[in-house]
Amino acid sequence: MSGTVGSRVVSRIDAYNGRKGDGAVSGQASAAIPFAIPTAVDASTAQPVGQGPESVPARRRLKALDASRGSVVVLRLFIGSQVAEIAAPAVLHANGFGLTVADLVFPGFLFAMGMAVPVSMSTFLRPSAMHEPGGPDRRPHLLRIGRRATLLYAIGMFLNAFPFLPEILEHLRFVGVLQRLAVVYLAVSLLYLTCAWSMLPVSSPAGSEGKAATPAGTRSRVVRSLARTFLLGGFPLTCVAVWIVATYTFHNPWPECADVHVLAPDCSLEAYIDTNMWGVGHNFDGGKFDPEGLMSTLVAVVNCWAGLVVGMDIVRNKRRYGVTAGVRRRASLLLAVGVMCVGAGLALGLVIPIGKQLWTPSYALVTIGITTIGFGLVLLALDGGLWPSPHSPAGVARSGAGSRLGRWLPSACTGVTAAARRGRLPVGDTLVALGRNPLFFYVLSELVTDTLNYIPVRYHGEEGSVWSVFADVGLASWMPAPLASMVWALLWLFLFYVPLARLLKTRGWYIRV
Repeated sequence: MSGTVGSRVVSRIDAYNGRKGDGAVSGQASAAIPFAIPTAVDASTAQPVGQGPESVPARRRLKALDASRGSVVVLRLFIGSQVAEIAAPAVLHANGFGLTVADLVFPGFLFAMGMAVPVSMSTFLRPSAMHEPGGPDRRPHLLRIGRRATLLYAIGMFLNAFPFLPEILEHLRFVGVLQRLAVVYLAVSLLYLTCAWSMLPVSSPAGSEGKAATPAGTRSRVVRSLARTFLLGGFPLTCVAVWIVATYTFHNPWPECADVHVLAPDCSLEAYIDTNMWGVGHNFDGGKFDPEGLMSTLVAVVNCWAGLVVGMDIVRNKRRYGVTAGVRRRASLLLAVGVMCVGAGLALGLVIPIGKQLWTPSYALVTIGITTIGFGLVLLALDGGLWPSPHSPAGVARSGAGSRLGRWLPSACTGVTAAARRGRLPVGDTLVALGRNPLFFYVLSELVTDTLNYIPVRYHGEEGSVWSVFADVGLASWMPAPLASMVWALLWLFLFYVPLARLLKTRGWYIRV
């Protein structure tokens, strides 16, 4: 794949003896791409300039950065491996408005992408950046961001064109999952590069204490305040406000929409722009709008921005994330914020329907809350000591987490906890393994399902595909169809993707763009 789409396999020789570069050491997946967050050198391991090792907590890394992204990859592989003809509605995307399990995958990737941006470019949040003339050099980062966004868009176009049949190329989609990720990544990264300096503490020049502020200094403080406000709230509010005003003040001139006065996907501004931009034939499934169209991308940026805020918190509070007690406090805060976002999104849903197809603000707010809760739970479990580590059981016992977990869980779970401590249930390691090669597994799953869906098979006089016929004959013939689809997806997950992920992790192979 690397030769086709510009990716490359990096072999990690030593996780702690690599060359520095862009916030990650050699062999780690680059954090600046949407699906990869740096894990070898992150906010919890970075050491402030000018401080010795005695003044900072012991070197450690947040497993939750990889594991939370790995959880999204697991969900994506499970959802993407369903047999659409027999799958349960809960594992398919909601038609129109509503929310299903499948609708949580894309927001999860956007959230992980947002966390990756400040962790990979943490130099812009370091106090030493204040003392550099003009701040850190942005040109290398701009070139890297542009290259990665271009490669992501190109990979998305490759997947849209695969397997390069004439009927596919004739109605080729110009947007898609990776295309949206490329656009959102570009926007959020530029926002971070432009405004991250406003998060640094204000330092007075030597000898200026007690002097009156100059007009230039006053203007500088005003610009800093405006940049900080835009970064922490103005940007998402602007995106949402533009979408609401444009969507609800627009009336589609199409004759079939003359009597439509509510938010309807086929008569929305999204449909009007997508259809007039590239035509119905290039929309998803030939519909009047594309789920990854232009207007919905405007709100999808907000999900990535939420991850950006969490990533900045990780970088700026690296000391707190470096100790178990601090991790638990930050995880508790994330859980509380997530619950509030879900509640606010459900309340907003009474006015603006929750729907992924148009990526409504209510949908964005609910999914931001869910992904924040998910990251908080993974952080609490893996880095907060609530899930025993198979590699360091003694450390868990010293922290007291294992004993509390034993008191919380029924005695019947004691054997499971002990097995996990001995490494017999390597859940955390498996999630980390999947989370370190997310782009590879997304592309691989798309190629596998597309290839098997395009290979025709005739069964009982009916035309089908290898994908659907094998699932029907092997499973659906003796169990309920929705259950058969889930079992089929689980077989692919645990017998193919998980072993491959653990193999790549064992060999130290990480694929990045």
